[in-house]
Amino acid sequence: MKIVKRILQVVLCTVLMGSVFYFGNDKAAAEDIYITIKKGETLYSISKKYNISVEELKKYNQLTSNKIIAGQELIIPDLEQTKPLYVVVAGSFSKKANAEKRVTLLKKKGIEAVVVKKVINGKSLYRVQAGAFSSKSKAEKMKTKLKTNGIKDTFLLTEKPLHINGITLGSSYKQLVQTFGQPSKTQDDKNTKSLYYKNDGAGVRVTFNASNDSIQQLQVYPEFLKTPSVPTEKSEILKLYGDPNDVKFVACYESAKCEQIVYKFNKNQLIVQIDRDGKTVQYLDLRKTK
Repeated sequence: MKIVKRILQVVLCTVLMGSVFYFGNDKAAAEDIYITIKKGETLYSISKKYNISVEELKKYNQLTSNKIIAGQELIIPDLEQTKPLYVVVAGSFSKKANAEKRVTLLKKKGIEAVVVKKVINGKSLYRVQAGAFSSKSKAEKMKTKLKTNGIKDTFLLTEKPLHINGITLGSSYKQLVQTFGQPSKTQDDKNTKSLYYKNDGAGVRVTFNASNDSIQQLQVYPEFLKTPSVPTEKSEILKLYGDPNDVKFVACYESAKCEQIVYKFNKNQLIVQIDRDGKTVQYLDLRKTK
């Protein structure tokens, strides 16, 4: 079974490595800060200075206690890309045609909108999305504008950018290693790096943006990781990410059918493939939508 999965992993890497719109101040890449601790500073004082929790500081610096010393270097991660966005929903419909009519109506009024599919308890729901904002006040303004234009069933949702174990597209390689740990070995192939943690398969495969070395695509294989924080079962995926935008079945090894749970948000897409047993996560793949 492991040999078959390993072959599948190689094939997927070859194929995969080769939405929704967003209004707001999107950032192209994470910009971590590295500081040298000064005498008298504590994790608490540093957390207040940089507006980050002590627990986040400990996580990104792999600290097991609150003890730090002068001269020690700390990473202050750029957490902007993991902050929630405020999504403006201009109605939800059981029929896609009705959602498309709402979009046409909004466009006539000069308001851009798209139809976003959600699969809830096996049934498809079509939401009309009129933007996702980093600023709640801007989202509220859009909501007010919609109501002024006769859209009374508008509301706000708070959604977190798609991530795998807290790593988003645009995160840095150093953030990736801080989160998943130091690999036992790595292999490079152009802009793609494979990270090995246990057994014979790569636990992480990451493709970088050549212009700034930020993460452009991320594939994670829980079976080959040491960290327990990555979901390994379908139930954990649904609990962590909520209702998907799509569910489909694709051909996988030995002529079997495997389920793919698909999430789309802010021009990004997360594909989670479930093994033929219907519960085990084979891989998570985070990438830009086409």
